[in-house]
Amino acid sequence: MRNDRVRLIKRVLIAIPFILSLAAIVLSVITLWQVNDINRRLKSVSLNSYVEQTLVSNNYIVEDKGDPQAGANVITFGGGTGNADSIPPGEDEKVKVYLTFDDGPGPNTAEILDILKKHNVHATFFVNGTASEKTAFEPLYKRIVDEGNAIGMHSYSHRYSEIYSSAEAFETDLDKIHTLIYNETGIDTKLYRFPGGSGNTVSRIPMETFADILHERGYEYYDWNIYPGDRTGQSYPKEVIVSGVLDAVGEFRSAIILLHDSDNHDSTVKALPEIIEELLALDVEFCVIDDTTPAIQQVVY
Repeated sequence: MRNDRVRLIKRVLIAIPFILSLAAIVLSVITLWQVNDINRRLKSVSLNSYVEQTLVSNNYIVEDKGDPQAGANVITFGGGTGNADSIPPGEDEKVKVYLTFDDGPGPNTAEILDILKKHNVHATFFVNGTASEKTAFEPLYKRIVDEGNAIGMHSYSHRYSEIYSSAEAFETDLDKIHTLIYNETGIDTKLYRFPGGSGNTVSRIPMETFADILHERGYEYYDWNIYPGDRTGQSYPKEVIVSGVLDAVGEFRSAIILLHDSDNHDSTVKALPEIIEELLALDVEFCVIDDTTPAIQQVVY
């Protein structure tokens, strides 16, 4: 009987690696499906609801102000003059690729800049202001632009409940991040990316109010048309991030890719070299966002 128990234990121990491998494969398939679903949602009119669900789940929801017009806009990647490039390229036309990084500078920004420099590729960084309060990250604002990358505003605080609480609060935050970027880099940036995107329904004040503020100042907002899901965090498989970009990039004349360089995005760092190398092999044209870039927008205001 003892020998039977020993044999049983051995069989269980042998089976464990196979069970774990099978579980890993199933998890990868599920995760890949989730990324494909994210990209599908980005192209559909359901993005408002999806963004809201995502932000609510992360406790970013803004207090309900009872405004019945909030979130009433329909999301589109076409039909507006700013979105003309969000269509497939012509047969002999190079795809323009815009790598963009949100929420930094942060713990991963320096390594991302190293990767970009190594491959002689530039990106656009939509930065927050809180990094200026940390000695280790403050020099990164200047390094971003010194190495040929573009820099844009992504709010100072990145606190939805504050930024979208009123037009006055939005303007205060906008002034703060614009002044910070100018003081740190000397760049009078006109680029802005709304936290949550222009199509979010988290704000109970119509997003058109905030878009009007930007346009009155000569600023423009830029969303994205490819999102490989890296916001999930460092445990997200890098292979899924890579495939999430490569599987979608050929669908657009101008591909604006949303990634993140803040903390808990180790997988983004690991995925970036492969993304760049695969895109270079496809002979795409890497670009940074400037005032000549078609404004890919979820909602055109």
